[in-house]
Amino acid sequence: MTGLLRLLTVVSFFSIIFFLAGCADKVPVEPPPGTGTAFQRTLDETQTAVRSVLAKAGFGIRKESPEYIEAIHLKPGETVEDSDGELVGIWFTDRGNSVVVRMDTMKNTSEVASQKDWEKPLLAALMHELE
Repeated sequence: MTGLLRLLTVVSFFSIIFFLAGCADKVPVEPPPGTGTAFQRTLDETQTAVRSVLAKAGFGIRKESPEYIEAIHLKPGETVEDSDGELVGIWFTDRGNSVVVRMDTMKNTSEVASQKDWEKPLLAALMHELE
């Protein structure tokens, strides 16, 4: 009987850990230094272009700082607060005469198959916007 009780305790413990990990706030992961795309623009010009590209692609901005913008892909009728779409993190490294942009997409754990990686399409749109 103690073996069964011990097994149930272990299973319960790992179930709680798994549940809590699943509820954790999912955020994009910063790509490693030395990666990204450099633009020969100021930080302000680059961030303005990123905001424009995100709006045109149907994203709403959740967080913003001089080094980072986090945006969520909105479905029709959704707001930033109630959306569970893909999150895109965009990091900026100001190098004085250029800005390096790095991106990562974090998908929601449900419906992963219907979600997409946004790095390439957003980067292509950003390049076009900054031409």
